[in-house]
This record gives sequence, C-alpha cells and structure tokens, in this order.
Amino acid sequence: MSNYRKLKNGEKADELNSSIQLIIKTKCPTKWIIEDLETGQRYRANGTSEIGSMFDLIDY
Repeated sequence: MSNYRKLKNGEKADELNSSIQLIIKTKCPTKWIIEDLETGQRYRANGTSEIGSMFDLIDY
C-alpha cells in the first residue's frame, strides 16, 4: 500500500519515498506562482536566488 496525500479538491497524490527537486529556469521569476494543492498555500517567486527565500507567501 503506497502513501498518499489528500488534496483540497478531494483527489489523492502519491507520496514518494524520498524528495525530488522541481526546477524552474526563467529570466522573469516574478511571473511564477507555485501552489500547494494539499494546504492551499500559494507563493510567488521574488527574484532571489538563495534557496529558502526564493518565494513569498501570497495566499493561505
């Protein structure tokens, strides 16, 4: 039986055994928004390249 996360819309997303990297390469970072479909948190890229401070919380 695999682990999964229940998303806000009721769907299930499979949970992997280990983490992976999701990488976006762009010349215009502030146009990008990421959304956590499990918690509903939304973040907007701010142009900083330092890991851990690349995104600002915009909605929860």
